[in-house]
Amino acid sequence: MGLALTVPLETRFPLPQPDPRVSGDGIIVLPGSAGEGIAVLSRLGQEYPKARLALCGFGPTGKTLAKRLAEAGIDAAHINIVSQPRTTAEDAHYSAALLQPKPDESWLLITAAMHMPRAVGCFRAAGFQVQPYPVEFMTRGRSGPFAMFATGSSALIQLDRAAKEWIGLIAYRLMDKTDVLFPGP
Repeated sequence: MGLALTVPLETRFPLPQPDPRVSGDGIIVLPGSAGEGIAVLSRLGQEYPKARLALCGFGPTGKTLAKRLAEAGIDAAHINIVSQPRTTAEDAHYSAALLQPKPDESWLLITAAMHMPRAVGCFRAAGFQVQPYPVEFMTRGRSGPFAMFATGSSALIQLDRAAKEWIGLIAYRLMDKTDVLFPGP
């Protein structure tokens, strides 16, 4: 059951291949992307040196992450920390207040693949033109005929996470935090 709920969420947005010749206006990373999201942010921050970077919802660890990014060669003046958010809707709201996105700006949004539809919906509703950059796939990278099927506690964790995202999509739509029920490309 968890697999049936997870796959549509994780495959909603294809993984983009950013073009370093195009100057990205900004890159936003959400905490659900774990370590992979920070690694991708670091790489993309170097590929797009003029882009504004936003660490959203990381709380006190945001300053530590910003310091690590600066040590990796990212211009500290381009790093913004949005520490107040507790939810995805607040990530989008506080980011919009701080970053003031313009309609012609393009922002890469990095978060867990399963969480991407809800995150895209929230950031679009807040005025961002986002290009999804999903990471932390639960259903990719495994091998074998039954690799996609989690067992035991892993199956329950997958079901729990997927159910949370579907419930979140419905709740956010009912509360007008997104403009569509299942945001897509």
